[in-house]
Amino acid sequence: MRKIKKFVIFLSGTLALFFLSTTLVFAKTQCATIDLGSITDINNNVITLGYDQYGYNYQAHMFNGFADNYSRPAFPVTEGDKLIMKWSDSWLANVDCNNDHKLDRGLVDGQSDGISKGWLTNNYIGTNLDGNRYTDFVKIVWVGPGGDLWGQYTIIQEVWNDRDSELNGLYSKIGNPGFGLNDQWTTQ
Repeated sequence: MRKIKKFVIFLSGTLALFFLSTTLVFAKTQCATIDLGSITDINNNVITLGYDQYGYNYQAHMFNGFADNYSRPAFPVTEGDKLIMKWSDSWLANVDCNNDHKLDRGLVDGQSDGISKGWLTNNYIGTNLDGNRYTDFVKIVWVGPGGDLWGQYTIIQEVWNDRDSELNGLYSKIGNPGFGLNDQWTTQ
């Protein structure tokens, strides 16, 4: 009788772990991923793995291309200033968990509210009117309503290097090093 009780307890525990792990796996697989081919960009083109013709690599949370291509124009630009952008998963995720066939914005714990949160960096590399090279590096974070950039965001650091102007080195900085003033920006 004691062996049967132990077996029943063992079997109950094993089944509970099985159902729990199956539920967790199912919960993780609800989000569509880029490699499935069901996620599209703002022009309804399928997003693929790796870099696209504009310079986006959504899987890597990165853009590396001509600055005028960031908006995905009808005809990609082939010259001009360069732009490298990097962003956190909560700014623009590389999955679609709300089944709208778009990458999720503001994705936190599997839920998206459509508002980019987290952080974004922009690194411009170009040529000014005098033909000399300049760089501009900017860190942007979501702060919620009342931010001084687009109503919900703040530039927390900007570094310029342009020998033709007085903008050389650190232009502005708010807060501590990193990506913001709270744990969300530094962990996302």
